[in-house]
Amino acid sequence: MIKIRRHLQKDIPYRVKWLNNPNVNRFVGDEVGQKTNLKKAKEWFADYQKVKNKKFFTICDDFKPIGFMGLSNISKHNKNADLFIAIGEDNYHGKGIGKIAVKWIINYGFNKLKLHKINLGVIKDNVPAINLYKSLGFITEGKMKEEVFYKGKFHDFLSMAIFNRN
Repeated sequence: MIKIRRHLQKDIPYRVKWLNNPNVNRFVGDEVGQKTNLKKAKEWFADYQKVKNKKFFTICDDFKPIGFMGLSNISKHNKNADLFIAIGEDNYHGKGIGKIAVKWIINYGFNKLKLHKINLGVIKDNVPAINLYKSLGFITEGKMKEEVFYKGKFHDFLSMAIFNRN
């Protein structure tokens, strides 16, 4: 059973493992394909605990962490935020867990945080993710040509969003 809980300090080693997994980091992060280490991840977590405009969560299969997600750049004034998600364990890809998790974070953003809009960015080559987001009601708002450099070439980047119409 998929459970979602607050991202905890004990999750740092998982974060390092997942962000160093080429099947995960090819679509994740400010610099796609970036590597990390325990020291950097601990520094990141210490910084994260100080900010109020980010909410990170760990996705678990029962109690086993399998990925992370959250909202960043949360603006109470503009009532919007940016969504991110990564299923870190390879054997959990393509099993519908992303859909469960994204539905949960949309509900959290719209109902708990009272957001009007949730944004996300996705590399155009990440077709499974784009199909997932579209199936949940996200629309493509724009395309940034050759925005992301990864493995020796540039990739287009899509800006997508979903709106709270309730």
